Amino acid sequence: MNETIRVIRDTLFRTFLIGLLFGLFYVCVYYGWRDFWDELVVVRWALIDQESLDVLTLSFLGIVRFYLVFILLAPAFALHWTLKRLRH
Repeated sequence: MNETIRVIRDTLFRTFLIGLLFGLFYVCVYYGWRDFWDELVVVRWALIDQESLDVLTLSFLGIVRFYLVFILLAPAFALHWTLKRLRH
């Protein structure tokens, strides 16, 4: 029982760390090459206007943050505390 909880906790935490790295990569790529993305999506392809692109980017990063914290990190902490209680 304890080993199963430990494996699930470790998997959730490692998935959180990998997701955090991908999230930071997305932020760096977007904000590092923001002029390029604005030129490509707004001007050249004319898919969306500048204000909508900013809103879309912020909502995407908000969803990534929600997923990382509430779907991965919070259950990992709960399982960690459960393991501590079971050991004592």
